[in-house]
Amino acid sequence: MRQFLLGLGIAAVFAVGCVAGSSGLAVPKAKAAYVEEQRWAYFCFDAQSTEDVHFKASAAGARGWEMVAGVASPHAASANASSTTWCFRQPRP
Repeated sequence: MRQFLLGLGIAAVFAVGCVAGSSGLAVPKAKAAYVEEQRWAYFCFDAQSTEDVHFKASAAGARGWEMVAGVASPHAASANASSTTWCFRQPRP
């Protein structure tokens, strides 16, 4: 008798689940939001002195450019000069 009631209970829960699933009571499926791809404009400059970097970076920042990288020139070490390339980006319209 116990196994019969257990089987009947499982069948009832299954039937209720099927009815609830087809009636729209279930949680709606998630949909991915549309994400617009961001496009960027880039510009880079070389600078040998700190003052040069400050001047050019401040001017670029005032125009809405964002500094994204600073890379030492591979030839600067051999020439005993400290040259660094600084790169900026700005969103394209």
